[in-house]
Amino acid sequence: MNAFTCPKCGELTGGNEKFCVECGQSLNVVCPECGEGWRFMFEYKFCPGCGHQMKSAEAKTTVPEMKGQKVKGKK
Repeated sequence: MNAFTCPKCGELTGGNEKFCVECGQSLNVVCPECGEGWRFMFEYKFCPGCGHQMKSAEAKTTVPEMKGQKVKGKK
């Protein structure tokens, strides 16, 4: 997976981390409508699971762990 910067502190990640190694920010995003999860680096404007329009504040809202959910872009 490609490297990307943490949405909170700007630290460059290796692309495989679940959390930023510098500030601890989760690097996963979850749709508030359907619970679909994906990596922050994709910066989707609409949820790929249900089509919910992600507001910029929602798109940056992350959760610590998405147990049992498939994260798009993660093998």
